Amino acid sequence: MKALMLAGGASVIALSFSAPAYAQDDGANEDSDAPIIVTGSRIQRKDFESNSPTVTVDEGLIQNSSTAALETNLNKLPQFTPAQTPSLGADIQPTATNTPGAATVSLRGIGANRNLVLLDGRRGTPGNASGVIDISTIPSAAIQRVEVISGGASATYGADAVAGVTNFVLKKDFQGLELDGQMGITEHGDGFEYQISGIMGADFDDGRGNVSIAMSMNDRQASLRSSRKWYKDLYADKSTTGGSQFFINNPGILLDGTNGNYASGLESLFPNAHFSPNVQGTTVYLDSKGNPFVNGSFFDLNGIYGAPFTRYINYFGNTDPIDGYNTKVTDAGTMVQNNTDLMLVLPLTRYNFLARGNYEINDWISVFGQAMFSHVHTETRNEPGPITGGWGVALDIVRPQEGILDTDPDYFAPDMRQVLNESDLGSNLWNLLMSRDDPYAPFNITTLLPDDRETFTDVITYNLVAGLEGYIPGTDWTWDLSVNHGVSQTHAKQTGIYSLERLRAVLRAPHFGEGFSSTGNSAFGGFGASTGTCTSGLNFFNVPAGGYSEDCLEAIRADLKNRTYTRQTIVEANLQGKVVTLPAGDLRAAIGASYRELDFEFTNDTLTTQGRSFNDQALGIYPSGNSAGYFDVKEAYGELLVPVLADIPGIKSLSLELGGRISDYSTTGTSYTYKLLGDWEVTDWLRFRGGYNRAERAPNIAELYLAKQQTFGVNTMGDLCSRANPMPYSANPDNANGESVYQTCLAMMPNNQASQAYYNGGPGQTDNSTFGFAWPSAVGNAALTPEKADTWTAGIVLSSPFESPLLSRLRLTVDYYNIAVNDAIGQQSVGIVLRTCFDPALNPLVATDPAAAAQSAACKAITRNAVTGGLDNVNLTYKNNGRFKVEGIDAQLDWGADVGPGTLSVNSQFTYLLHFLSAELPTDPTVDYAGTQGPTANGVNGGNYRWRLFTSVNYSIGDFMLGLQWQHLPSIEDASEPQAPNGTATIGAPAYDIFYLNGSYALTDNVNIRFGVDNLFNKAPPLTGYNPTNTNPAATGNLIGGNLGTGFYDDNGRRFYLGANVKF
Repeated sequence: MKALMLAGGASVIALSFSAPAYAQDDGANEDSDAPIIVTGSRIQRKDFESNSPTVTVDEGLIQNSSTAALETNLNKLPQFTPAQTPSLGADIQPTATNTPGAATVSLRGIGANRNLVLLDGRRGTPGNASGVIDISTIPSAAIQRVEVISGGASATYGADAVAGVTNFVLKKDFQGLELDGQMGITEHGDGFEYQISGIMGADFDDGRGNVSIAMSMNDRQASLRSSRKWYKDLYADKSTTGGSQFFINNPGILLDGTNGNYASGLESLFPNAHFSPNVQGTTVYLDSKGNPFVNGSFFDLNGIYGAPFTRYINYFGNTDPIDGYNTKVTDAGTMVQNNTDLMLVLPLTRYNFLARGNYEINDWISVFGQAMFSHVHTETRNEPGPITGGWGVALDIVRPQEGILDTDPDYFAPDMRQVLNESDLGSNLWNLLMSRDDPYAPFNITTLLPDDRETFTDVITYNLVAGLEGYIPGTDWTWDLSVNHGVSQTHAKQTGIYSLERLRAVLRAPHFGEGFSSTGNSAFGGFGASTGTCTSGLNFFNVPAGGYSEDCLEAIRADLKNRTYTRQTIVEANLQGKVVTLPAGDLRAAIGASYRELDFEFTNDTLTTQGRSFNDQALGIYPSGNSAGYFDVKEAYGELLVPVLADIPGIKSLSLELGGRISDYSTTGTSYTYKLLGDWEVTDWLRFRGGYNRAERAPNIAELYLAKQQTFGVNTMGDLCSRANPMPYSANPDNANGESVYQTCLAMMPNNQASQAYYNGGPGQTDNSTFGFAWPSAVGNAALTPEKADTWTAGIVLSSPFESPLLSRLRLTVDYYNIAVNDAIGQQSVGIVLRTCFDPALNPLVATDPAAAAQSAACKAITRNAVTGGLDNVNLTYKNNGRFKVEGIDAQLDWGADVGPGTLSVNSQFTYLLHFLSAELPTDPTVDYAGTQGPTANGVNGGNYRWRLFTSVNYSIGDFMLGLQWQHLPSIEDASEPQAPNGTATIGAPAYDIFYLNGSYALTDNVNIRFGVDNLFNKAPPLTGYNPTNTNPAATGNLIGGNLGTGFYDDNGRRFYLGANVKF
């Protein structure tokens, strides 16, 4: 095998090893002579020593917590980086690649799809097209321990185990009945959570068989930001807009840039202010009393920027309350409204069921089976959808010569001609509109819709495993043959969503739809159609007493439903045993083969489906296509455990572990993964281990086949076609290739009208912004190739050579790891597409033939507006362009001793990050993000602290145990720091410490109670991403800014829990 030949030429290198984070399960060592399989290898051996960096935690880490959320507890460990967690309560958009409410894990922070989640060494069923496993579907009551391989394991388990494996080992051969219950609540009285579980099992037929059943139920209520002091302080902080809504809730009219000079009209509304002639784009809002105000940066009478008229302006004697909480005026003078309804922790209800059994048919053959079912319900919520921009509504004003059209029987014509007058809008806005060059031209309104947008997600997963296992008579060879079939279905319902065209129809009817009634299919007498009515109308500028009538809201509602379906089937065969006895020990081998197929479908609601709903869309939700994909893979692997030397001076044992895997994908062809690991035991107390792993991760279904999916993002380069853009590859005439870029831009603009509008007095001459929001569309790339990863590990394991009571239970491991990923698959950013188009270093035709450059793939991915010439949509795809390398050191210390009347034990896990080098393009140099909050390109998660620490201290006296956990994060730089030539003034986050207290008491041999306090000292999350040098925002418009950290930090506050376990 190619892999074995390559591995055979490598040298022996020491490999790291981590001892258990919690005490190894007592049952695991009952029979020291019984062969076991350690996670990381398919070969049975007589010890628990793994040849890859391994952390093992027992069920205590899960039980000693106020929550049953597996990801929350695993993310305490330094090896994990938060990915998708319960704090993402504002995630409301299900797509082919995103499941609101799901929970995933990411080893080393290099992406949830670069580590493999296993159940008893077998693959779980993915939840979406990214191939990630939603670990909230795993029955926590049935977990015996979790084994984490963080040094690469592709040769053993599959090509996509780049960062390693998280293996949930479930209880088996269980006898008796065990019941467990726990409840917890925050000190604020919210976030109540309870879990009830039970497992029962029994042997039968004189011990030849065993059957067990486990069930659990977990219910968690929401926690709200508004009940936490730190969020209240954030809402009141005038130096930041953190926690605020994206849009103002008040109704307003947008002074668009196509209808003349509004300055005189504004000055008539605000006689004490002086406005620049270029006020297009300003929005004039109304407060609850109908008084107008503007919200932005303007000039005072002396023309000085930042005068009082950057404040919330309402000069008509009646202002809405500025309570400093729901609404505040920032230090820069702008008004913001806070989103106080956001959830800290999303509500969840989960049901799990697990049944498993095995039976010895004879002494050499056994049959086994397992059935798992899970139903997880979550709810997420975000602010109401906005009527603005592409979701805007343009209205007409009745011209005097047309009169009022209410009595015209045909006034519900297809264009729904609007009839508005001064009484509808109020005199203030009416006079402003009348001051335009064309007073009766259409105008755009803006506001937020009445209801929060909410998503109710149900994930239903089942998994069936059946097979045979046994021994080959007369040998110690074992074999197993199994079929693993799983299905995951996600059903999502979204409420608070409205039909854009139905909303426009009602608003464009006379008097904002008051008395509206319309039946569809009017040409055929309404055949097969429904009728929409609106009694009150939807006059956002003058809300009717008692609010809008229900029929108005019903007429425009558009609840959405979509479905995700994933089906996975695996057939697998394994064989392992002793080949021959060599002078240094047994040469052992394992071989196996498998076939795996994965089928995926995402069916979107028709109203938000790309390519289908072209005459209507959902307001507040981005469209995405119906995605589907399939692949199968045939694999074969082999492993050898080769004893080299034994029982000579300086070498108690020296062995090699070699392995290789061939994977034949229906999508990308053949991939090779292999490993060479070494183990040198010097003495009973000193051991060196190390090795090399090669992995090739094939692209997943999303990366290959994702249908067009619009997203919300940012553009960190601005419009490179602007003559004022400061980026070195823009059309700025000061750039060496500025004229060539300008000519490329002209060739990309749809027509002369667009280029004239853009460059003659338009934004193309003046826009120097390098930051803005974007709404790009992402799509898969079937031409992707596998990404390649090389992992090196080296380490030392020290067990105490002393017999003294204070030192005999001392153990130390120090591990080095180095993971380098080339041809990394990642979704392009807007900035990368723009740069790839216009940068002559990446698109040489820009400098030599601009017209041809405009026809390049990158430039054709950029759409420019046919009327204004401005930057419109940018199409993103996945590329093999990136590379990154993560390098660091793990250390773990375990110690225990009898102290006083009890026993004291300490476990400390430490990770030090040497480098996190990343580049988004092949031509770019790598940037070291170690010690910063970046990067996020190439599918990694960010948050690369220079070091992390998690320490547990336990003291037990008889039946009583008290424990304290300490999690420490050092200060961290902002993600922009590595690429700022002179550094950045933006602060990442300060150092952070959090403590967890837990205890237990054994009332009897069979009854145990436990209790604890998470976030013992009610530690607040830190403010991150702020710039303390912005000390004069009233003069500059720049706030100190920042927001509260989540993910790595606890923003939920102190929590209490109490539980009990009963065994029969």
